[in-house]
Amino acid sequence: MEDLLEPLIRNINDVFDGTRARLLWLDDDPPTCTMTYSEIRDGETSAHHIHDWEHEVVIFEGEGTLVCDGKEYFVKAGDAMFIPPNVDHYTLNNGGEGVVIRRIEVNPLIAAQSGGAQNDGGQGTGQPPVIRNLSEIDQTDGPARQILGSEHGAINYTLSFRSLDPNSTAPQHSHPGEHVAFMIEGTVSLVVDGSEYNVKEGDLALVPPNAEHEWKSNSSRRAAWLVFNPL
Repeated sequence: MEDLLEPLIRNINDVFDGTRARLLWLDDDPPTCTMTYSEIRDGETSAHHIHDWEHEVVIFEGEGTLVCDGKEYFVKAGDAMFIPPNVDHYTLNNGGEGVVIRRIEVNPLIAAQSGGAQNDGGQGTGQPPVIRNLSEIDQTDGPARQILGSEHGAINYTLSFRSLDPNSTAPQHSHPGEHVAFMIEGTVSLVVDGSEYNVKEGDLALVPPNAEHEWKSNSSRRAAWLVFNPL
């Protein structure tokens, strides 16, 4: 992955099968994680399972109930969730008729490499999830605002919220770990090693490790996106 000169950019609509979209998967040779977009219809649930790795999930639309080791937690649009390892869990869409839960999920590579949890749940540790809504984040406090980090129990990845106002640019930088970004609002130009790429709502953008990159406004609208970085 270190030799990759271009970012990977992929939109939900390019790979959505009616239930989920594998935005970043093993075939892409990702450095540390996968990203999946999924939809949970009215009255349905996500997979009910337990496994040795954590989930980091962000809901973009809808509301329902996250069940962890038998305890129920109300979840809604804008919620970022850290679900610890070895917790029996699933999400129920009981938000009402016609409501669809739309969400993305990031997992360490072992989740896909192992074929996922091959069970219907089990005895968990009882450790509660961490749920933080984007509305809790000070969206005026610099270009990147952390939502989930090690202080919230995160093991492998931090999750940050980033935004750009029209006619603005985020500072150019590079770092040993990759960016795994998901655009939730607007469009931006992503410049990687001098080449410019358009990133729009619903896009995954994987910026390779050690690549010089910056984010630039390219419209009259605010742009906003989420960034997962390896700890």
